[in-house]
Amino acid sequence: MPPRKSKTLGKAEPKIIALCSPKGGTGKTTFAQNLLTQFASRGDRVLGVDFDPQHTLTKWFQRREAFAEHDDSIAMFDTLPAGLEEWQRVLEVAREYDTVVLDILPGVDAHISAVHGLCQAADLVVVPTGVTMSDLDSTGPWVAELTQMGFSTVVCMNRANRRETFFAAARAQLNKIGRLCPVEVRQLADAHAFSIDGLAASDRPRSKAYGDFAAVFDFVKRELNRKH
Repeated sequence: MPPRKSKTLGKAEPKIIALCSPKGGTGKTTFAQNLLTQFASRGDRVLGVDFDPQHTLTKWFQRREAFAEHDDSIAMFDTLPAGLEEWQRVLEVAREYDTVVLDILPGVDAHISAVHGLCQAADLVVVPTGVTMSDLDSTGPWVAELTQMGFSTVVCMNRANRRETFFAAARAQLNKIGRLCPVEVRQLADAHAFSIDGLAASDRPRSKAYGDFAAVFDFVKRELNRKH
């Protein structure tokens, strides 16, 4: 089960980030793309693990590889498509990197033992969520479960609009549930505008979404530094 793109490796004790939500469409892969890009940009040896059977992250990375052939300024990293039944082997591979981002498929109940194993191994579990009531109905119990199990867990609001009436109530409710990222990713069209080339908003400093994901990255980095 080799990564799609290998490098000279050899460092143990990586910082592991698990992106995990019981609900689909919350932005886990988008967060993964931006975190991978930003950690790689600072020189880390980075691995993204794609646990989604649709392999959205892997397909995006393949486009990134093609784009990087004519633009060597693009930060590169490794990706590894894997099934949740391989989670222990994935953690062995992960030991060879500085930073590892796990993009875990939604619908966690069918694979709960593996998901719990990955979350236990992670230094930080990031739960992206939308700001509708249906999002909160799914996110709330899941975050409570992870927190009760002792996993370091944070909630990040995605596709947020401060002008919506429900925004303040949603933020207050999420703040009661668990640790909440102090910045949210807004509902911005260019958050996905560069995906056709395998790029993320974090690759484009002039994009409107760049600042949002940069702020999330800074928060995640601080949370990781608390444990390392």
